[in-house]
Amino acid sequence: MKKNSLNIDIPFFDVDAYRVVWHGNYPKYIEMARCALLSEIGCPYSVMEEQGFFFPIVDIQVKYIKPLLFEQKVVVESWLTEWENRLKISYVIKDRDTGEVFTKAKTTQFAVAMPEQITQYESPAFLTDAINAWISQS
Repeated sequence: MKKNSLNIDIPFFDVDAYRVVWHGNYPKYIEMARCALLSEIGCPYSVMEEQGFFFPIVDIQVKYIKPLLFEQKVVVESWLTEWENRLKISYVIKDRDTGEVFTKAKTTQFAVAMPEQITQYESPAFLTDAINAWISQS
């Protein structure tokens, strides 16, 4: 599966007194990676909204394997695992120098038609068309 990679240098304001990333900051890195992936596909949140849809997160799973540290250089890889009925994305956070895996995560989103706020059980055509075109660029 085609992946997106986002480089992050762990900033001081994300760590505790021990210079370890606070667990609540990991979803921020995941969100940054998801936004980069969706932009690469051609469907950033702004396009989704222009098409009349919001895509709220309905589930997030994070597996903390090893702590991230201040000034550590990491890469967050993200890839689609499902997009026909809901948007499922998997993530892995790795050390950029060693390739060692520090975190794994998954998110699930549903399309919600706005302004009626109606949950869609099939992904809108504009999204699946963009994803299929992106995948075929390999």
